[in-house]
Amino acid sequence: MSVSAPPRRPISLLSAVGVLVRAQLLIARNTFWRGKIGRKLLLVGAVALIAFAAYGINRLMHALVGGLTSPGFVSALQRAARANPGAGIPVDLKPFLTTVPSIIFFGTLLLLVLTSFSTVLSSLYLAGDIDMLVVAPVPMRAVFVVKFFGGLLLPYLLLFGLLGPALLGFGQGLGYGAAFFVTALLALLLFPLLPIGIGTLLVILVVRVIPARRAREMVAVIGGLVGLAWYVLSQFTREFSRRVANVQTLNSLRRLDSPLLPSAWASRALLAAGQHDWPTLLMYGGLFAIVSLAIFGGCLLLAERLYYIGWSNMAVQGGHAHRHKRAEQSEAVHASLFDQLFAFLPQQSRAVLAKDLRVFPRDLRNLQRLIFPLVIAIIWSIRLISSAPASRNLGFGAGIFDSLAGAGISFYICMTMAGALGGAGISREGKGFWLLQVAPISAFRLLLGKLALTYLPFPLIGTLFLAVFTVLRHSSVLVFAESLLLILVVGLGTSSLTLGINAAFPRLNWDNPQRQTSWRAGVLTMVCYLVYLGIALGVAVGLPLLGQIMPRYAVAFTIGGWLLLLGVTAFTVWAALAFGSARVSEMEVA
Repeated sequence: MSVSAPPRRPISLLSAVGVLVRAQLLIARNTFWRGKIGRKLLLVGAVALIAFAAYGINRLMHALVGGLTSPGFVSALQRAARANPGAGIPVDLKPFLTTVPSIIFFGTLLLLVLTSFSTVLSSLYLAGDIDMLVVAPVPMRAVFVVKFFGGLLLPYLLLFGLLGPALLGFGQGLGYGAAFFVTALLALLLFPLLPIGIGTLLVILVVRVIPARRAREMVAVIGGLVGLAWYVLSQFTREFSRRVANVQTLNSLRRLDSPLLPSAWASRALLAAGQHDWPTLLMYGGLFAIVSLAIFGGCLLLAERLYYIGWSNMAVQGGHAHRHKRAEQSEAVHASLFDQLFAFLPQQSRAVLAKDLRVFPRDLRNLQRLIFPLVIAIIWSIRLISSAPASRNLGFGAGIFDSLAGAGISFYICMTMAGALGGAGISREGKGFWLLQVAPISAFRLLLGKLALTYLPFPLIGTLFLAVFTVLRHSSVLVFAESLLLILVVGLGTSSLTLGINAAFPRLNWDNPQRQTSWRAGVLTMVCYLVYLGIALGVAVGLPLLGQIMPRYAVAFTIGGWLLLLGVTAFTVWAALAFGSARVSEMEVA
């Protein structure tokens, strides 16, 4: 007679969450204790820095609010208002101070909304342990809860390390009691649930349509655009500050305390707690808590099915390419045009160049790196065009010196784009570099094709930008020709140095596309840059300037400088490619 084992009771959600949390804490503890001493010191230093910043923010906010509400400052405002009745100076700053929590919460809410998609995407779908957690004998909702709050660790750290001390200092400055501080603690605990919950719902729906890694690339591009927008605004702060530094701007900021905004709900609940206005606290605090918990509850309900479906789709995403006859004819025309444009390259080098041009746009993060130099070009062009006009001196050497500003900007933009296009060289191939090693192509012709891609921005973008810059600044054709020749020649030398050194010291075992350059290649490239640019500018600019001192030999010095520049660049190109190809030929990829 066989006795069957009693049926195993399904594990509850709270028990499964507890098991997963204990496992995560154990892993974190072991990782810390077994890590390198440098990483431990860095972590301890970061915690100490955050604690010091929290204390400083708290003291600063306390002193600032206390000073603005002091009787002495209020009487000074009253005297200033009586002395300047038409200036619109506010007599009482308390109406403005009561909007400070709304402004702080609104800025924090905006920041969390902008970063929620990327945070949730990385924690829910792109984490390294997600595959093991999904197949573990625990409910799917438990995995979702652990990963959801795991992604909130950094937001909570910033909230309690920076925003929390500011709110506490604000309450201390106004003399609020314990109810304010308890409400602030609860508000900080609930605050991330609303934006991160909305981001989670969007991620769960988007991943069903777009692959998770592709979605991360798109978010990275959008984040880069937002960062560039902030950078552009920071470059024109002087122009903006003159228009916004007034009392009307303060009145406009008070509109952020609108009862339609969730950030204003938390703010009004805080102020009501400090003023012991319990009905208002109950209304706005309850509304904020109910909406935040409802968003999280909706995510939890959808996690059982949609989260699992999104994860399972990551393993089967793919498709078949359907090629149409018209598309094939268009590709044939493009291939013929490509062969005509790059007919000076050997056939194998053209094949490498065509392959790199086709592969590069597939990762949107590569395209993101091309946006920054374009923005820099626009900003610096505006600065230079609005400055003093170019010199009208048409002397050959003086023309180069006068055009160094435009040529320098063009060169920097092209060099940045060249680094994004092909600066990593063969390191971009990663672990698949062995495919090129076994291909019927020599190492020199391989690097020649890579060099064509790296050098491509100089004749294309450099010529276009310099032409526009010359027209807008009303420079002469001779200045344009000198600047363009300088960019093309020096650009070829720097591109060769970048490619050759990165080929000699590659990094083929990278996981992050942003870290394809080894530290040896990075340091050696910077040193070679300084040496080459010093010599190139010395012979191309220094000798013509020396000719101005001795006018009888001005033409000889100018021609000699350009010939020396061409000779130095030719030697640099040959040496870099020869050194890189020799190292590539001896390379063994496991």
